[in-house]
This record gives sequence, structure tokens and C-alpha cells, in this order.
Amino acid sequence: MSQKLPPLFLTLLISVLALTQGELFAAQAPVNWKSDWDATQRAAEKEGRLVIYGPPGADQQKLYTEVFQQSFPRIKVNYTPGRMSEVISRIMAEQRAGMRQADLVLGGTDSLLGTLKEKGFLQPIRPVLVLPEILDTAAWFKGKLWFADKEDKFISMWRAVPYTAACVNTNLVKPNELKSYWDLLQPKWKGKIVSQDLRIGSARNQMYTVYSRKDLGPEYLKRLYGEMDVTLSRNLPQIADWVAGGKFAIAIGGVDCDDLAAKGLPVAPIHFEGIAAVGAGTDPASWLASSPNKNAAKVFMNWILSRDGQTQFQKLTRENSLRVDIVKEGVVNPFYVLDPKREYLFTGLEEYKDKINEFRPWLEALVIKK
Repeated sequence: MSQKLPPLFLTLLISVLALTQGELFAAQAPVNWKSDWDATQRAAEKEGRLVIYGPPGADQQKLYTEVFQQSFPRIKVNYTPGRMSEVISRIMAEQRAGMRQADLVLGGTDSLLGTLKEKGFLQPIRPVLVLPEILDTAAWFKGKLWFADKEDKFISMWRAVPYTAACVNTNLVKPNELKSYWDLLQPKWKGKIVSQDLRIGSARNQMYTVYSRKDLGPEYLKRLYGEMDVTLSRNLPQIADWVAGGKFAIAIGGVDCDDLAAKGLPVAPIHFEGIAAVGAGTDPASWLASSPNKNAAKVFMNWILSRDGQTQFQKLTRENSLRVDIVKEGVVNPFYVLDPKREYLFTGLEEYKDKINEFRPWLEALVIKK
């Protein structure tokens, strides 16, 4: 026989549950996190050094050296920029020689997953994240702290890069004339579309997203690249010149349309409806097992994922952080702010990297047949 609970009891129970839910994030951090954090900072200051191999972008270099050192002046950062192929070659040589040089490696998830993680060169980052504001899942897009690897602990992600579905010449394409991928199949655009070669670059990631969509799929791609007389090029600057100069009305692939528009050229980025592809950029971080400055690395990872670190990241790069509890308006290009109600496919995640690699032969065959 069931009994009704007194109204006062119900009220108190609801209040306790609400309070517990609101404070769950704090329970994720170690009880003694503050003393551990203070001890880590002191140990990092004794090390006095942090070695990072990362991307060559000037804004990123400034963020990961000068801005970080403003908060932790006793930790000097030695930042070595380079293309990922060069960085990976250097690390492999150092590992063979038994050298312990770098602490952190920042770069595209392809290399971090496919080489460093695969060869067992990494140690997990998640266990050293102690700041409650980082572990508060409500602070992050889709309510989760983002990692690229399947184990959800080795390769930390904080940048969200929604791929532009198309870059259009505004003198040739009217506003709202393209609303859907299907609009690209209109006869008027035949011979007026240029695409990054599908065998390289971000175009492959974008086309996998199209391929995986039930409303588009392989038949759509066959029609787009089989019927529309699409011109292919591996030269992104050339594609940019072509669409900005009006040789082509529409460009598909890794063209930096926003940068072209900022220079006053007659172009505009287009984001189509439906599931969209999102990349991780060149910021994902991995922590080498051979890291000689472990405490400095811990301090850096907690700082970069903090509100302050991510606020500085957005301010310098104008890119969108996966943190949702910091200001976006007036800082990040609205095109790059993710919609919490929309579905995205994060191509930098290991689960999709595997699927994209399986997809490559089909896509390359599509290009070869062209």
C-alpha cells in the first residue's frame, strides 16, 4: 500500500536534489584540490621551464608563451613552432635517442592520434585537471569536457572550428540563394563550382559528413561530382583567387572564406542546414610520457582550460572555445559559434577518424572516375 509524502517533506527533498545537482561538479574535483594545486604550482616554479612543440600561428605562440607567463612568470616557456610533419619527425628522433625534451605537443588530431598515441608516447591529461571550474561539465559545449581519443583522457580539445559548407562570390550568388546542399545541384551552377581536391585537406572531412547524412549520402556526392562539372584543385590560394575574382561562383573545401571577406573581397561563407562538420583546429594538446617538467605541464593544462585561459584564447585567435560560460558576442565571429540545439559531427574525434579513413577509398574512387 503506497503512502503520500507530506508536502513539506517533498519540498525539502526537491530542494536537496536541486542543490546536489548544482554542486555535482565540485564533487568531481579531489577534496584536497586546492592544496594539491598550490603544491603543483610551487613544484612547477622550481622546475621553472616548460617545453611546447606546436603550430606556427603568431596568435597561438603569443597565447602559449607571453600570456601564460603573465599568470605564471616563474615558468618560462620554450615554444618550438613547426608543421606537424616536422614536429612528429623531431619527436620520433628524440624518442629513439632517449632524449627528454618536450613536455606538451599541440597540433592536429590526425598526427596526435595516429602517431603519438598509437605508439604509446602519451600519458593521460584528465587525471591532472583539478580546478573545479574545468571539471564543471555545465561550462562546456554539450555538457562535457572534450578529448579526441576514445579513452577520453589523452588529447584535450578546446577549439571548435565549424567548416564552411561553401564560400560564394557575392557578385554571382544572391543572398539566400543557397540554403541547402541540394541547391548546389541546380543547373545554373554547373561548371561554376570549384572544390579542394577531395583526396587531401579538410574537404575529405566535410564530405564524410555529407556521406554520413541520411538526407544526402553517397548518391548526393555522386551527383555533385558527377553531374555539376566541378573543377578540382589542390592549391587553396588559387581556389581563393578564383572565387574572389569571379572565375567560379562557389568554392567547396578548406578556403578561409572569413579571412577573404575581412580583406574586403566580394565573398561570403555559407553554412547549410542539417548536421555540420566541426574540426578541432591545431590546438589539441597531448602530454608526452617522457615529459621532464611534469608540474609545469600540469599548470599549463589547468590554465589553458580555465575561464581565463579560454577567454584569452578567444580574444587572441577570434576562434570559438568549447567553453560556453565565457563571452562570445563581439569576440568570436558569429559564424563560428556553435548552436547548442544543432547536431554536429566532430571530425577530430578518434571514432570519426577511423570512419573517415575507411571512407577514403570510396571518395578517392569518386575523384578518379571524374
